[in-house]
Amino acid sequence: MVEGGRIDHGHHGGNAKRALTDAVELSRAVQRATELVGDDTLIIVTADHSHVFAMAGYPTRGNPILGLVVTNDDLTGLPETTPSKGKDGKPYTTLGYLNGPGAVSGERADLSAVDTTADNHLQQALVPMDSETHGGEDVVIYARGPHAYLIQGTMEENAIYFVMARALGFERGNR
Repeated sequence: MVEGGRIDHGHHGGNAKRALTDAVELSRAVQRATELVGDDTLIIVTADHSHVFAMAGYPTRGNPILGLVVTNDDLTGLPETTPSKGKDGKPYTTLGYLNGPGAVSGERADLSAVDTTADNHLQQALVPMDSETHGGEDVVIYARGPHAYLIQGTMEENAIYFVMARALGFERGNR
């Protein structure tokens, strides 16, 4: 079992860079696990909850995920030369949170001269809170190996146990 718990810590801290960096590390751990085991091992990857983490629409292709949003020119379709701005005349990042420590009371900060890719940068959030909260969406679940075909679509979390029990050869009467 591998847990990417630092992903959760990054989100609660309103720090998308740390959350995404740790998501990459979880991906590497899963990749390594698939290299170490054969096709006879069930590997399941999922989460126990989401976060109130969102991606702003319309950044141009190749726009840095942690950067300010740069859109495409409506006439040419080519990337603009300056960041897009909100109604307040200030640029915004691709990623943000509904709530958390990155929120401010009053006027929103101007990010024009801020390094939004810095390790300790907090993404802007809408509602000020000490810690960002969990979201309520369904989370994805991926599987490969024996009985992976039983994992698909939307599932209740408790059903995952039964898939794992079946893959381990546990029968109903042998619990």
